[in-house]
Amino acid sequence: MKEEDLTLDTLLNVGAEVAHGLDVQILKQCYLIQKRFQFSSDRAVVVSEMERIIDVAVARQIDGNEG
Repeated sequence: MKEEDLTLDTLLNVGAEVAHGLDVQILKQCYLIQKRFQFSSDRAVVVSEMERIIDVAVARQIDGNEG
C-alpha cells in the first residue's frame, strides 16, 4: 500500500494549476530531495542534488528539441 503524502499531493495540484507543462517527475524528485534532507545542516548536498536534477532535465529538453 502506498503511503499518502498530503504535502506532495498538494504540491502537485498547485503545480498543475500554476505551472502548466511543468514536468511532474522533476517536481517529485525535488520534493523528495527536500524531504530527505530537511533536517540536514549541510545544505550543499541539497543544492548539489537539485542542480543535478535540473541539469538532467535541461539536457533532456535540449536533446528533445534538436530532433
